Amino acid sequence: MPFDQSSIIDVEPPVWDGSALHLQWSSTAPDGTYFQVYVGRMLAWYGTSRWAAITMPTSRVRVDIGAVGSGEQAVDFSGMLPLAPADRASLSWLGGSYLDPTGSDDVAGFRVFGEVTPGSGIDFTTPLVEIPAYAGGIITDGFGLGGFGQGGFGRSASSYQWTSRSLRSGTWSFAVASFDAAGNLGAPVIVSATIKAPPRSPAAFPDGTRLKASYDPTTRRVTLNWLDSPA
Repeated sequence: MPFDQSSIIDVEPPVWDGSALHLQWSSTAPDGTYFQVYVGRMLAWYGTSRWAAITMPTSRVRVDIGAVGSGEQAVDFSGMLPLAPADRASLSWLGGSYLDPTGSDDVAGFRVFGEVTPGSGIDFTTPLVEIPAYAGGIITDGFGLGGFGQGGFGRSASSYQWTSRSLRSGTWSFAVASFDAAGNLGAPVIVSATIKAPPRSPAAFPDGTRLKASYDPTTRRVTLNWLDSPA
């Protein structure tokens, strides 16, 4: 039996005890069924219990819980997992020494700029990241080097890429600009990326909890309260 999530009927909110993240779930599968837990599409745990303690992820990730057949508990079924919503922007570009308008091949690297919130405008005062043009100071592109003509007549270019942190839903704008050894910026190239991210967890109350319940004995009703998700 491949990885099957149909028998998972309820998953409790994760609980952090200071050393591990505890997950607990309910399932219609019979006792003795093996379960797997994937964190960020990587197999993190398997066993027959209906709870697991895993290492706290370093960033917001998707967690998948499902049942597998006996003897398949250690099989990697990550290729069967549904794709998680893309909540990061990935930029790629060609660049190199040819970007120096003086012809001195004096390009030190690239700076990526972005927005604080989607649609707020690019902040050019503080770069999100600074990427060196040449690791170890060894020039790998230019006239007679690399792929012919990608950086202008007779000049090659190098490939660069960068991936953002997790972003909330919206259309985000970014700018990539080369800079020389003196820190002078070249003309920026501006691009936009539309992010469709999963909803974030509610903000925490001062005591660290994210959900509060109150019971009215007169009406016999339970009222749940939570805060808005953080921006």
